[in-house]
Amino acid sequence: MHVLVDSLGRLLALVLSPGQSSDHKYAPELAGQAIAYHAQTVIGDKGYDSDALREQIECAGLKSIIPFRKCRNVRPEIDRGRYKERNIVERFIGKIKENRRVATRYDKKANHFAGFLILAAMKAWLKIIC
Repeated sequence: MHVLVDSLGRLLALVLSPGQSSDHKYAPELAGQAIAYHAQTVIGDKGYDSDALREQIECAGLKSIIPFRKCRNVRPEIDRGRYKERNIVERFIGKIKENRRVATRYDKKANHFAGFLILAAMKAWLKIIC
């Protein structure tokens, strides 16, 4: 599960992927969504580290805060203060995993699971609004 959330922890985009595939393959789609939502910064974890993704984000005028993997020879420093804001995504995932059906993934079909993820996200969003 790859998610794009705003600064309040509300779901903006969702992409499902097989568990054995690499994260950075699905990141360009989410980066495109971030561009469409006129985001200012894209924050991701080390799994999203790729030169192509960084180039896509920076060509759109956004700032990328994605730490470099250990295998890189040159690893420039990132803004650690801003990187801590990534916990917004982690808290969002924790909120939707409060729903047992999301945490255990009973659904066999990806579109059924995605539908319930969206329902769980709407439930979390309503808690913020109300």
